[in-house]
Amino acid sequence: MTLAEIIKESFSLREPDQKDEVVLNTLDAWESMAHMLFITRVEENFDVEFTGEDIFAMQSIGDIKRVLAEKGKII
Repeated sequence: MTLAEIIKESFSLREPDQKDEVVLNTLDAWESMAHMLFITRVEENFDVEFTGEDIFAMQSIGDIKRVLAEKGKII
């Protein structure tokens, strides 16, 4: 599963609307539990473990891509 697919399933955000500058907690479908499930799905899918600092830093879609890239994952 791709990051775009996870975002779409988690927050009902279509791929064309998934711009790097989109901040997840500004989305209508965002809620804290959905966000934690999203983080868990990304960790499982990309075989990574995020620190609290990583999670705090991942505010926008671009931030998520950056953190994944820092962990050696290709999006």
